[in-house]
Amino acid sequence: MRLYLTKSSIIGSIPLVALAFCLPACSQAGQSPEVKTLVKKSLADMVFVKGGTFTMGDFGSDVSPDKQPYTSQHENKPAHSVTLDSYSISKYKVTYADFDIYTAATGNPSWPQDKVPRSYRVPTHPVGVPWQMAKDYCQWLGKESNLPIDLPTEAQWEYAARSGGKPVAFATDNGKYEPDRNFPGADTIADKLAPDVGIVQMYLYPVGKYPANPIGLFDMGFDGRDWVSDWFGADYYAKSPTKNPQGPASGTTRVIRGAEGGNDETAMTMYRYGAAPAGHLISETGGKTVPSTFTTYTFRCALQSTQPR
Repeated sequence: MRLYLTKSSIIGSIPLVALAFCLPACSQAGQSPEVKTLVKKSLADMVFVKGGTFTMGDFGSDVSPDKQPYTSQHENKPAHSVTLDSYSISKYKVTYADFDIYTAATGNPSWPQDKVPRSYRVPTHPVGVPWQMAKDYCQWLGKESNLPIDLPTEAQWEYAARSGGKPVAFATDNGKYEPDRNFPGADTIADKLAPDVGIVQMYLYPVGKYPANPIGLFDMGFDGRDWVSDWFGADYYAKSPTKNPQGPASGTTRVIRGAEGGNDETAMTMYRYGAAPAGHLISETGGKTVPSTFTTYTFRCALQSTQPR
């Protein structure tokens, strides 16, 4: 027996089963070649992360040689047990080249708008955007691919940075912080920058330049600070659910993860802080002040499915 749509919503006499099979192809029919290429690349770059249980937060008291916390902050304590379902996450941050295809396809304004940060736009560098733009991009990618793609949760980000929740302080190939080998040293970057590039952009570079972590993710904790989906709560870890935590129900800032400039503590896999999703001021070199810019607020997307692609 064939199944049809109800009379009130019937589309011709298309069987429901046939319509279901049509959906992916139908949604892609109007895509530009650039969008099709971006979707294909983005899905190919998704790394499957098998779910499991890990200790989230500053676990230094349990594993460090001196049994002391790794970080000085209180917001990543107490360390607590978290269990995650499987998911996939992009091996690379979204670049300006990727984001330009999105804005061209949707008619949204190119980003950034301010004169100073626009001078930093490099196609292979991670794009720096406000939180809502990051979320909109990931959800647009999900719509174009007919898959549940969104920003990762904070717990997903940390679990992936630690290659499945392993007790590593840095998301590098060996878990160590080694400037000029698995992370660029300040002098190395400064030597290669144009004279008018300020300190805000000093620690950004082409994605994938340095070794990936053991599960194949690049620049986790480096090359900008990643937005995740969660609201930020300084005391959230004291009351976080054990299973698939999503962050507080509301807040004023969103969680960002990763290095703030060349500070090795902020690059640690457990370091967390919040940032205003809608804008703030950044002081630049040469006495410039840039309004509402997010040059170093980067992101990557996650496929919220327990099945690998």
